[in-house]
Amino acid sequence: MKKILVTGGFGFIGSRLVEELSKNHEVIVLDNKDTYGTIDGGAKKKMYSYRTRNWKLERISIVEGDIINQRDCLRAFTFQPDVVVHLAAYPRAQIVDDNPVLGIPKLVTGTTNLLYNADKFQTKRFVYVSSSMVYGDFKDGVEEHADTKPTNLYGEAKLMGERLTKLFCKKNNMDYIIVRPSGVYGKGDLPDRVIPKFFAKAMKNEKITLHNGHNKVDFTYKDDVVRGLKKCALESHVKNQSFNITNGHAHSLRELADEVLFLTGSESEVEDIGAHKLYPMRGTLDISKAKLYLKWQPEHTFEEGLKKYYDYLTGRD
Repeated sequence: MKKILVTGGFGFIGSRLVEELSKNHEVIVLDNKDTYGTIDGGAKKKMYSYRTRNWKLERISIVEGDIINQRDCLRAFTFQPDVVVHLAAYPRAQIVDDNPVLGIPKLVTGTTNLLYNADKFQTKRFVYVSSSMVYGDFKDGVEEHADTKPTNLYGEAKLMGERLTKLFCKKNNMDYIIVRPSGVYGKGDLPDRVIPKFFAKAMKNEKITLHNGHNKVDFTYKDDVVRGLKKCALESHVKNQSFNITNGHAHSLRELADEVLFLTGSESEVEDIGAHKLYPMRGTLDISKAKLYLKWQPEHTFEEGLKKYYDYLTGRD
């Protein structure tokens, strides 16, 4: 049984990872429970209740605090975790772009605090959850060794976190794994992200607005990402690597809108208002490396994942 610290453990992805890890391991959760103004108090309480409904509480220790606060990090590390999975971050790139004075330190200084303590408490492995945004504009088939040229502040800060992780771990002889997910969606998501927004509009027959319907995203169902993260945390024979953990099959925003309309039977109008300056041109990420080294591959197609999410929204799941 390992001790695993999950930052952002109450979050959309983190809460599901905690659920899985706590079946067989001790888990320490460090989270400030901030939803960044996206939902009110009642909805927030309901959301956290849903996300933690299957936690094995007897194996979970909760530290309510912020990764940017050195004392909060220290409190979490006094449990002496063997592994850190660092998920704590802003849920949308727009938040960092709108307020970089707060956003960039959260991503960079928070990661530094964790890496510093991981060294002092002799943590064996650090799993840093980055983003496909580090690639900037890219075409289908991008591999982990491709050039990283972020086009927004979020991607740049995430890339800085990757570099800090590699430097700290090399200097201190600690294993690392870097994970680059893309377009993660599923049950328990916040309402202001693209797939929840599209479903909310469609279910009310309201207009769906696209920022360049031709732009593609490698949308990935949350449970698939969690299985990949679990392997990254526990598969000790794989170390000091970066992995694309995605669906491996991108779809355009127009395809997303069409599938949402099909599932909901909506009569919503779809309007394409052109590219958003914040978001790069993206596509499919190559996941062959994860398949080879981690023996991991996604289990949900784009259509299956969206159907599961819609069933959740309508109370059928």
